[in-house]
Amino acid sequence: MSSSADSADTRFDVCTRPWIPVHTDAGGTTVGLRELLVRAHEFTALAVTLPPAASGLMRMLYAFAARIAGLDTCDDLKSWNKKRYALLSQPAGFPAEAVDGYLDSHRSRLFLFGEQRPFLQDPRLAEQSPSRSGVNKLVMARPSGNNLVFLGHFTDDDPVPLPPDEALLHLIAQLYYGPSGQCTPRTVDGERYGNTRGGPLRRALSFHPQGRSLYETLLLGIPKPTHWPRTDGARTDGCPWEREQLPDPLAPPEPAPGPLSMLTEQYQHAILLTPDEQGTAVTDATITWALRTERPDTVKEPYLIWDEVKDGTVRPRDAAVERALWRDLDALILLHRTDPPGRRPPVIDGLTGLPAEIRRALHITAYGFDQDGQTRDRAYFTATTPRVFHTLLSPPPKGDAETPDDVTALANEVKDARVAAEKAAVRLRYALRVAWRAYTSPFTTDKPAKQNDGTGGGRTAAKGEGPWPAEALARYWPAAEEYFWRALYAGGFAHPQREFGRLALGAYDEVTRAVTATPRGAKAREEARGLVRSLLKPPTGTLHA
Repeated sequence: MSSSADSADTRFDVCTRPWIPVHTDAGGTTVGLRELLVRAHEFTALAVTLPPAASGLMRMLYAFAARIAGLDTCDDLKSWNKKRYALLSQPAGFPAEAVDGYLDSHRSRLFLFGEQRPFLQDPRLAEQSPSRSGVNKLVMARPSGNNLVFLGHFTDDDPVPLPPDEALLHLIAQLYYGPSGQCTPRTVDGERYGNTRGGPLRRALSFHPQGRSLYETLLLGIPKPTHWPRTDGARTDGCPWEREQLPDPLAPPEPAPGPLSMLTEQYQHAILLTPDEQGTAVTDATITWALRTERPDTVKEPYLIWDEVKDGTVRPRDAAVERALWRDLDALILLHRTDPPGRRPPVIDGLTGLPAEIRRALHITAYGFDQDGQTRDRAYFTATTPRVFHTLLSPPPKGDAETPDDVTALANEVKDARVAAEKAAVRLRYALRVAWRAYTSPFTTDKPAKQNDGTGGGRTAAKGEGPWPAEALARYWPAAEEYFWRALYAGGFAHPQREFGRLALGAYDEVTRAVTATPRGAKAREEARGLVRSLLKPPTGTLHA
């Protein structure tokens, strides 16, 4: 396959045209798919600034890497571990001939504006959906229709075209995080519908192991065979660009037959981009439904934290922009949790039996999109842990490459510290609510609000709690995070309840300092202060705010 990009190619070759931002030791650059795979060992990480696009793109790159490295067919766990170890020990990355061989075999479907099978799109929409959704609908940060402004002012009367490289990233974001509900109508075999389900990762918080290079990261992110879906159907495992036929929109979807389908074929939306004549910009888009029946839930997505709900079922942990990554660290480490009950991301199970130098450099990047289940988008974000996982996951004993439930004592201390931090936040909020009501009681008739769920950071102020809790928590949580990482690096948490209590008390005193000049204010402040000060005592039992 030629490695030179044809600047006059109106089809936009995703293999050679630069569209994927990456980090290097010298800074950043943008590369095509082929260059990314051939030089993955030279890049440190993705540099995609749109978190939902980065999250979806990582899953696609895992699939490319699995195919090229042959890890998708090596379903015996022992041989899979041995093969991955050998690949991780290979400094030269993926062989160029293996990359070219794979990309060449699917060449006709790797053009963004291909005539027959445009990349990740459904060309049938040109006939089945004559109405267009608009380019603003493609970009989640733009308002469209009657939706509120998110990150910029755009109108459907004067849409701003997108460069193809940006449009492709937004296309990926829509496939994984797109909205549910009303959409542009589509008619198939005389049946017309104008609604769709949400994307498979909508409102999810996605976690990805990171190595020293993008090459290591891609190999670390491929789920091990014990977490692959297994079916008895005749359908072979594959990616959308590998399929000879497009799926029947009206037929019930089959379960994912293997890891590649699990990573790349769980979408609910069908999309078709409209370029200008020169192929230099996307001027319009059609976004509609891809299926009428929900996809079977046969396997748990390997990059999500799974929390157990009251009826015993598990569901993915939602992304919340107010919640810092360190508060999810224990849920990433502990295989089976009791507080709250649930299970860590299955991909973490595969982080055993690694070369020592890779293990020491291991860290986690999280991609989150704070959304509701339908159409409202609040914020997206990215966060990365320090390189501390080698101190939290115990190395396997000799001769045994699989001990995913073996964690260090420090990992359990991380959980206890997170619980102590959240209890201190609850106590701080409750005390300030009590103090505010005592200070303003002659002037308010608000009923006391019910105590929150223990996260310490509600999205809206509880009725009657006043301005103090929000201000105090804005001071408390950054200080709590700083203490958490400092203690973790130091090797342990000696008295987490007292330390987080001290930080909560400092926030309480700072926020209420202004009212101490009046007798009423001083009295209200001091009477409620004991609720927080009690955290400094040696623990004698469970805290109750």
